[in-house]
Amino acid sequence: MADWSTLMAFAVFVCVMSGTPGPGNLTFMALGAKAGFGAVVRPLCGAILGAAMLGLCVALGLGALLMQDGWIANIFRGLSMGYMLYLAWRIMTMHKADKKDTAHLSFAEGILIHPLSPKTWAMYSIAFSLYFNPTGSLLDETAILIGGFAMGGLVFHSLWGFMGAKVMQFLGDGRKYQLFTAAMAVLMVGTTAWSLWAKTGAS
Repeated sequence: MADWSTLMAFAVFVCVMSGTPGPGNLTFMALGAKAGFGAVVRPLCGAILGAAMLGLCVALGLGALLMQDGWIANIFRGLSMGYMLYLAWRIMTMHKADKKDTAHLSFAEGILIHPLSPKTWAMYSIAFSLYFNPTGSLLDETAILIGGFAMGGLVFHSLWGFMGAKVMQFLGDGRKYQLFTAAMAVLMVGTTAWSLWAKTGAS
């Protein structure tokens, strides 16, 4: 980062982008509501790692390929929608929190959440274009950007998962609880579809 004002602007950007609804946050809220906060921890750790890997890809220039409208972008759209539909199905079919339950989302499944999220690709690409200092060290700049998003993801994904768990406690086991988790799963898929549609429309 060139100076403290740029760093502060980047911090605000991270908070806004990491804290607003998107496939990742809605996934963890739905997961917390469906199976409790304990079920959020493993996939959340995987999501942080996946986001860091994505950041490296954007730093190496791969983000520009997905911003173009070609066969690579079309493959990404298909994979993204397919994986979000898979996550929605997993959330809807898992049981409530149980320490012996192995059906919850795994660390490995969490890794793919951000690399297949159009919102995450967009926010990393925007961050690198706005806040990356071309005269600085590539390694240092990349570390700052990835570290900032890692901290934002850890805080806000945890908060969304915690809110989901509290909603589960409030709604109980009845129809309202089932409708809420279904709505979160639908919103997760819907935000992904909207992001992909908006990208296609802008191409």
